[in-house]
Amino acid sequence: MAKKSKIKMYVPGAIALILGVATFCMMFLDAVTYTGKILGTNFSFSGMQLAFGSKIEVIEGVSVSELSFNIMTTLAFFLPLIGGVISLITGKSFFGKILATACFVVGAVFLFSTTGFTSISYGSTEVKDGILLVYNESLAVGTIIAGILAIIGAVVCFFKGTIAKMIG
Repeated sequence: MAKKSKIKMYVPGAIALILGVATFCMMFLDAVTYTGKILGTNFSFSGMQLAFGSKIEVIEGVSVSELSFNIMTTLAFFLPLIGGVISLITGKSFFGKILATACFVVGAVFLFSTTGFTSISYGSTEVKDGILLVYNESLAVGTIIAGILAIIGAVVCFFKGTIAKMIG
């Protein structure tokens, strides 16, 4: 009888890792877009700016001092990557499968909630409410694609054993 290959259990983990890396790379695209209600002007922030903070001088006539570090947005982009690594290294472990799936699911929820986590300040004053009077806030392409990839990664992690059986 032929010896069964153990590598087939790592293929779904590798797929999940690729999805986690792709989700993490979406951090460099636009995450939140603000569109003017009256004049139609718009500006956006990348996921990197929202997660780690940045200094911004002038945006369409609105002077914004700082985007501060945001742990929730940081977790939104890092959890799917962590889930992909866990999925790859745990192999057939049931606990590893559940943990990796949870990382992807929580990451997807946080990604689709990015607009609620944004914090814009001018000096020490929170100005997001004032900006929302003039601009509409919406998710941009980076967070939408990242959220979809995270959901696909969660499905791959959850059905890891079934995918491995289908391969070999």
